[in-house]
Amino acid sequence: MGWTISTISLIIIVTIMGFALYNLLKKNEILEDFISKQSEAINACDVRLKQVDNKGIFYSDDEIGWFFKEIQKIQEALNEFTLN
Repeated sequence: MGWTISTISLIIIVTIMGFALYNLLKKNEILEDFISKQSEAINACDVRLKQVDNKGIFYSDDEIGWFFKEIQKIQEALNEFTLN
């Protein structure tokens, strides 16, 4: 039984593609974990920001209010990147 060049080439290509697929899968899993952790951090910041101004004291203060509004805008932008 003789192995032809095309059979050997096909085996090598399939093996290389298998290793490449495995490496891509591992990288994808790492990125999914990273995104999940970032989403949790963003949600925690959102909850904390709402707790800080639950009575609307910062929001209504003229001197601090503009800064607090800007922080809320940033938080709203970050909320778009959370996992639902």
